[in-house]
Amino acid sequence: MSSSTLSDHFVLATYTSSVRRKSSKKHGPGVYATSYKKANTSDGYVTVAAQADGVHVIDVSTLHPIISHTLGPSTSFACPPLTIPSSSTQTSTNTYAVISDSPELSYTEDSGRTLWMWQDDSTGAAQKAKESKVMFSKGQTVYGLYTSPELSRRLVAVLTNGGVAVIDADSLDVKSTTPHKHSNVIHASSFPASTARFANSTAGAVLVLCQAGTSKTMVLRILAIDEADSISELQEHEVAVDHQKIASVSCSNTGILSVLALDGTLSSCRITPEKLVHLPKYLHLTGFSFISASSKLPASLLALTSSHVLLAAAMSQEIILLLWDVQFSVLLASHTLPIPSALSSSTLHVRLIHGAQSQNAKHTQAQGHVVLILSSDAAEHKTTSMLIAVPYSVPVTSTIAAAMGKGAAGKKWLRAVDAEKPSGSNKESPEEVARVKLLATMRTAMQAGRPQAAVAAFTKWAPPMDEPTSSSLDYNLVKELLNIALLPPSAESKASTTGAYASEVVQYLLEKRLVSSAMISTAGGLLGALRARNDWKTIESTFSKVLDLTEVEIVESLRVVVTRHRNSQTPAPAVDAMEVDPPATSIASSDITSLPAMLSLLANYPTSRGPLLVVLRRYIQDAADLTAILQVLHGWIVQRINMDKQLMPTKKDLKKTEHGVWVVVGRKGEQKEKNAGEVPPLEKVIDLVQCILDASFLSLLQYTPAHKVLRNIQTLLTPEIAFANAAETLRGPLEPFALAQEKAIKESLITPQEREREKQKGDWRQRRKGVGAAPGVAADIGVYQLEELVL
Repeated sequence: MSSSTLSDHFVLATYTSSVRRKSSKKHGPGVYATSYKKANTSDGYVTVAAQADGVHVIDVSTLHPIISHTLGPSTSFACPPLTIPSSSTQTSTNTYAVISDSPELSYTEDSGRTLWMWQDDSTGAAQKAKESKVMFSKGQTVYGLYTSPELSRRLVAVLTNGGVAVIDADSLDVKSTTPHKHSNVIHASSFPASTARFANSTAGAVLVLCQAGTSKTMVLRILAIDEADSISELQEHEVAVDHQKIASVSCSNTGILSVLALDGTLSSCRITPEKLVHLPKYLHLTGFSFISASSKLPASLLALTSSHVLLAAAMSQEIILLLWDVQFSVLLASHTLPIPSALSSSTLHVRLIHGAQSQNAKHTQAQGHVVLILSSDAAEHKTTSMLIAVPYSVPVTSTIAAAMGKGAAGKKWLRAVDAEKPSGSNKESPEEVARVKLLATMRTAMQAGRPQAAVAAFTKWAPPMDEPTSSSLDYNLVKELLNIALLPPSAESKASTTGAYASEVVQYLLEKRLVSSAMISTAGGLLGALRARNDWKTIESTFSKVLDLTEVEIVESLRVVVTRHRNSQTPAPAVDAMEVDPPATSIASSDITSLPAMLSLLANYPTSRGPLLVVLRRYIQDAADLTAILQVLHGWIVQRINMDKQLMPTKKDLKKTEHGVWVVVGRKGEQKEKNAGEVPPLEKVIDLVQCILDASFLSLLQYTPAHKVLRNIQTLLTPEIAFANAAETLRGPLEPFALAQEKAIKESLITPQEREREKQKGDWRQRRKGVGAAPGVAADIGVYQLEELVL
């Protein structure tokens, strides 16, 4: 199963600078950064524009800058820089930056619209002088620069007022523009058209713009740029989110748009080619600094894959990274790092940008890293910034399997109201109130050691067993009920008791077939929790009621059973008359499942051979335990062979159905079949024997008492193998009869009404005559067309 992880972080670079500027205009964050990746590299590069310092290109694999342009304390930047491969040589690159302040600007009005370009060569060749050009008219400033591999030698500039321009990457000429629409860009994302599944565009690039709307709304615009430099607007939507209260926005290439508000609300919607669909659930985060702050302080969203969104926010003296699946509203992974001492937590700014990302061979898992940018104003006109890389692994697509069992992981970061009821309703319904009251009553009773009170409260609330299952018993409620009913013993009571246990609640949920082993988060799973309560009767019924028991918990139970079985076969040691405490082996040993019964449950339960072989090798290593298991399996093989199954049925085994078809029903009242239900089929017994031998054959060879049972099994199976090989030769001659029998049985199951309808339809040639088509003329037969050619 695909997993999601956030690995240990490492520092890329640290910058501290004093800002000197001609204008009084406030400069942006301490550091802007973007990343890019070449085809022959794995970790990629990060281009950094440090205010009052310069432009640097850092190799993530070595943590060293490969290109640096120091510009001095009087230069600042308006937006993140951009680096793309140069058109001149394979080893050179072009780096672009929009200048906010610099002594080289001719006029103050050129701030935010002047583009500088450097052409650098990583081989150390002579560097060309930078080029400078004022790109836009007075009053227009750049929000961000973007590029796409499907737009050859082109840059896309998004202006703060919503205008878009396409720029030649070599000559810096503006090829096309679109007039501004609305104002105040909040977020912009660029995707190649071939990967943007939400846009009706096959070539070029797709832009997603979020802008301030009217009446406290946000406007979402989808633009397409083709290879001919033409800009067209595909969609425009008005989103009911106050643009003044937005902390961060992210968008994935699948069209999942997530919006984080200053009150901690994380809402998401899906962009489709036709409309905007809001996802049913949204999250109410709590505890982060930006929620209680009056301005947009430390919070940032970044879409990784599909509906997986990474959130970075400050909490006290720590930075919290949370990986959410917004489609299922579950937390998949988290990572915490302390705020560096060089940074001030009161003025901290947090931003996330994409790093290099790759997929595995099967395109199911994405690995890469994100760059976390932390910056703060340490003193007047002094800025300290730090770039931190955080590796991650996440599934390419969002799946239910990856989200199952993760519901409780995010409770720490959510408001209490979200932990008890689904979001989307401001007022609890009477049913929800009753559920919350039930859980609180049962939890209090179990913690007080009164399981019968908890059972009484549940019995009063739950529908009777003979009634249909209520829709209120959903997955999350059943999980809560199980964890309350199987409350682990406290530290004070572990030595003397197994803790409170509401067995009636567990049995009710099992009978309703609502229980899943994945609902139990403790080690050992569901069977481990029941073993801790010594409830072996419920363990036996679990095999027929639960579909996802793991091989680990089954074999762990088998190990307990086989140990008790061996202890019961050996004489008990003499007990000292002065000893007060009984031996540990006497605790409820009569209630434990017998070894044959446990092996029967294992043999009949659908397990996977590979995992079963691994856990047998890991958990049952004692050759004496393995020998005891093989002795039981040997007895089953003897019983199955002695049942004298005939190759061909006799007349007593056959019965004619009401449609005149002979079927095999077996003999009634046969004494030899009475014990067949307790003994698994021979093929399942053989599979289990083979799995045990594959896992521990060397250990059994070194254990002399095991040799006898191994030889007996070989003696029994040798003639059976010869008989199976001889019977295999009958497959070919008998196969036509088997197919005819199968066809007769299928036809006998067709109802008379269906037979009559098929008879009325007749043959297709008769239906052709019915439409009166002449030779050489096409005739319509249902949804098909028949053409007849006469030569």
